[in-house]
Amino acid sequence: MFAKHWRTGEVKTRLGATIGLPAAAAVHYQFVRTAVTRFQSLGDRRVLAYAPADAEQSFAAMVGDAWRLQSQSSGSLGNRISHFFTTAITDGATKALLIGSDSPNLPTGYLQHAFRQLEECDVVLTPAEDGGYCAIGLNSPCAELFTDISWSTSDVLSQTLARCHALGLRPLQTPTWYDVDTWDDLQRLQADLAHDDADRDLRQLRSELSTILADCPPL
Repeated sequence: MFAKHWRTGEVKTRLGATIGLPAAAAVHYQFVRTAVTRFQSLGDRRVLAYAPADAEQSFAAMVGDAWRLQSQSSGSLGNRISHFFTTAITDGATKALLIGSDSPNLPTGYLQHAFRQLEECDVVLTPAEDGGYCAIGLNSPCAELFTDISWSTSDVLSQTLARCHALGLRPLQTPTWYDVDTWDDLQRLQADLAHDDADRDLRQLRSELSTILADCPPL
């Protein structure tokens, strides 16, 4: 999992334009904490690739022994993603899946399905409704897959699929999910959480979000 530290003004800035940057940072913290807990039993080995490099102690206090910490490499997002897969597979993994922290209620079944799909394809993607993706998996490194991609735009998924075909890679997709980046996204998440009582971690997230937003100025 890729995750940024929850420093005010450096995360969830679009959301912060509505609820304030301190509240947005607190929301981001809860997203990271929830993902760390919900996904801590998936896969044979879990790596939290964090940024910035001086945030190791904060993440270590959060994840305990469930995740191995790894500082993200330098460079563009594409370079950092490529480095993650190269490192994971060089270290002996036969397949690896990378997620972010913007989809805290992403169904675990989607990720389990993605792992299984990597037996039949070269690249697996969980599309995001905004045109990006919530997760990507590979069974071998491929730096070219992450070059010249218009990151943080609605073209990320389509460009990635086009690059797969250009490189002769076989892509498969799980069902689509959504990222939470804006006030409308957060309202949608809260509505979804209100109808999900089966997952203890998501119940806690619902409670924490309610507390954070209760302290925000009226919108």
